[in-house]
Amino acid sequence: MPYLLLDPSDILHLYYTSLYGGDLCAVKDLMTQESYIMTLETFGLRLSLRDAEFKAQLKKIQEDPDALDEVENKLSLELISRKRSPKIEILSQQWNGTKRQTIEYTEDGKSKKLYFSKEEKGWKINYYAGRKVD
Repeated sequence: MPYLLLDPSDILHLYYTSLYGGDLCAVKDLMTQESYIMTLETFGLRLSLRDAEFKAQLKKIQEDPDALDEVENKLSLELISRKRSPKIEILSQQWNGTKRQTIEYTEDGKSKKLYFSKEEKGWKINYYAGRKVD
């Protein structure tokens, strides 16, 4: 796994580069499965408002591998077309136990937080890792 040795701050930058580069395979590797599905749903919202077929496929991504493939392909092209390259500035990194971290950062000046958990294959973005545990 190429991301095994990366720390959360490296993953944060790689996430944005991969996301807006349309490389959803890399994004999937950087996130837990649940967080990846939530990301597809969030970033696919704009496209689902314009494309009824995409909207129907988006609803089935958890149980239908073909729908997931179609959503990933269409969303990848949509993300590339946005031509975004946000400026990311890390403000702080905090531990939430021995295997969780929170990074506070700005994306084009907007304050954000992203949560990470230490998984078998390295650090992963995990939206559910925001609470402190031992």
